[in-house]
Amino acid sequence: MRRARERIRTGGMAFACLLSALTTGCSSGSGGDDSPSALMDAVGHISTAGTKGAQVSYLDAARVRSLEKGDSRRFRAVGQAGSPLMTGYRFNAHAYGLDPAMIDTDVTNGYAGHWQGSFDADHVTAKLKAGGFTRRAWHGETVWTKDGITLQVSKGEISFGYAGKDLSAVRPAKGESVADDQDYRALGDCLGDVYRVDFGGKDPKDPVRLSATGQLAKSAKQTSGVICALTDGKRTAERAADRLKSVIRQRAPRFDGANVTVLTGDSPGVKVTVPDRPGDKRAGRLLISDIDLQLALSRL
Repeated sequence: MRRARERIRTGGMAFACLLSALTTGCSSGSGGDDSPSALMDAVGHISTAGTKGAQVSYLDAARVRSLEKGDSRRFRAVGQAGSPLMTGYRFNAHAYGLDPAMIDTDVTNGYAGHWQGSFDADHVTAKLKAGGFTRRAWHGETVWTKDGITLQVSKGEISFGYAGKDLSAVRPAKGESVADDQDYRALGDCLGDVYRVDFGGKDPKDPVRLSATGQLAKSAKQTSGVICALTDGKRTAERAADRLKSVIRQRAPRFDGANVTVLTGDSPGVKVTVPDRPGDKRAGRLLISDIDLQLALSRL
């Protein structure tokens, strides 16, 4: 049972720019800036009620496109919209006039999600109608449904539900979005200026109650990964930091250049930033292959 639970937590942590300037012993608070980050603005479309049993993923696709001008090969694994609407076999996005290049930001909660970008709404809805989607009203909005897929389409936004999910997961009531949750906000502050982040499932009863793996980039060739985890207290945070440092030492030189920070304040936890190696052909190794640090946290 414990091993199964670890697999679930590890998958959430691993299936997760400028390096953030948190220093040892600093607080994981917001620092007094009330303006929402791009990440918090995006996850403001995700309902906290809809996160139970699901992972929240965010991608700044417009930023990745800009980075890819420097080296397109490095971001293929972590720079693509991971939406099931784009990858699912039941929905051919291109056939309905949708292309990943239209998406600027993508936030996904399991089988529901929200895109911001530039869409030809009339063209897309005409394609949906011709493809057998049915138009109906949902809480005062026009949506299109077929075979368990629900879409709401406008020029600047598309929301969707998949595999039987309606739009409730991406239509949070006021004060009930992920961006309103103190733990998610603390992780957002910790992660810094990420172009992608994958949150694990939240479990207040676990020593690590919420974690995320983020991707940072100074340029196309200067990239790194960051893991932030909130713990049930200061002692657990210190124990987590010790375990991370131990893994870094034991697996040298794999994690050379890594920096471990203990987060204090109202949201105790731990942060580790790991530069991608100069010879790496792909960015995002903490998400793709080198998951030893996530495993260490999952076994606290």
